Amino acid sequence: MPIWLAITTCLKDKLFVTGGRAGRAEFWWFTLFTILVRVAMYPLNLAGYAGIIFAAVSFLLFIGNYTVLTRRLHDTDRSIIHAFPLIVGLLLGLAGFFMNVRLAVTVGEVIAVAAFAYLLILCALPGTKGANRYGDPMPLGAAPVEETAVVSRPAPKQEAPVAPPVKKTKPKTPPQPLPERPKHQRKFK
Repeated sequence: MPIWLAITTCLKDKLFVTGGRAGRAEFWWFTLFTILVRVAMYPLNLAGYAGIIFAAVSFLLFIGNYTVLTRRLHDTDRSIIHAFPLIVGLLLGLAGFFMNVRLAVTVGEVIAVAAFAYLLILCALPGTKGANRYGDPMPLGAAPVEETAVVSRPAPKQEAPVAPPVKKTKPKTPPQPLPERPKHQRKFK
């Protein structure tokens, strides 16, 4: 997958799509793109109000990174729960920073770095061959398909309708009056 296709897939076609699968090329090209954009835009962060632009672009790229990471883990037949230790480490370090507990910051950093290395290894692994519980793999170089697209199938050939066979029925005769009852079965008035 070329880099431009990975970028358009992650930012335009599947920005908020966590379902499905993403190949290694899509994940790594988009990750490289986000790193380069953040490095190039970092001086805006130092320029007062222009930092808002940097924050908005970083947030958009964060959403794209999260969704492509989710789809990449799906390609290896794993769920996003494998990123949970990274989130725990980051939150622990952040809480330790605000509460001024240096041990919590250090432990959070160690957990976050170990979890980050674990996720990098998982993302470097090849995807499962064929379909898995998250869907079929996207062929190399194929354009992404939207999840909500309606697939139209040609209607099956229908033969001319055949009329059901006509049953020959006897003409209906009017009902006959009941025969008169014998005297011993007559009701008395």
